[in-house]
Amino acid sequence: MNKFLLVLALILMNCEKEKTFADDIVLNFPKDEKLTFQKFNEGLDESGSGIIYIGKQTTRIDLKYYKSMIPAPPPPGYKIDSINIRNQKTFSKYFHNAFDRMKYSEKQVIFDSLSENNVKIVAKTQDTIPKYAFNYDNNKLKKYKAFPIFIKNISGRKLLLSDLKNFPLAFLNDKNKWQMIWNENSMGGCIVGDWENHYFWELQPDEIMILSINFLTGKNKGEFKIWTGNTSSDEFTMNYNKEVVQNQRNYFEIR
Repeated sequence: MNKFLLVLALILMNCEKEKTFADDIVLNFPKDEKLTFQKFNEGLDESGSGIIYIGKQTTRIDLKYYKSMIPAPPPPGYKIDSINIRNQKTFSKYFHNAFDRMKYSEKQVIFDSLSENNVKIVAKTQDTIPKYAFNYDNNKLKKYKAFPIFIKNISGRKLLLSDLKNFPLAFLNDKNKWQMIWNENSMGGCIVGDWENHYFWELQPDEIMILSINFLTGKNKGEFKIWTGNTSSDEFTMNYNKEVVQNQRNYFEIR
């Protein structure tokens, strides 16, 4: 009996995981970059989104980020000088030009809610990629340890979506409830104004989105998943610090 169980275990270990659309996509980035874990609240004064790519599925994609989907006005006191010229060179290396698919509607837009019926989410937590962010206060580029998220429109129709920046994590807490958390104690981008209901963009059938999520770090291990709308990725285990959960400004449960 023990031999049978051993053989069965070996067979299961050697079985390949179910192939996904994300398996054929390679992200190109320098492999020698020094990456750090983002500390709690470290990203409050930083610019940049977690969005890497939106478009048709392809096999190789250069890793750059959109600073935002809706262009923001220049910071107060901004002027063209040697520092800002140097910053622009940095931006061109690590960030895309402005997102050009955002549209504006005079009427409020009814957005599509993402669900298992219209998108497929794949979280590749075994991969480590850089997450770039820029701090205007000290003119420094940050490079964090992150993992990629792949989302594909499987609905057969275009989806109307709102402005995106970063996705939250869903954490299985001590109450055995899935709690939405961010690596900060601000509002985490969860509250938006009415003006955002007028800006929209379209994710076409079979198009994909690629985003990144920063790894948490700590001595504790917990169960997580990526959640958006009414759907989520598969669960995965990740290290974390309990203080990140305890210091959330708001408490949100998801189903």
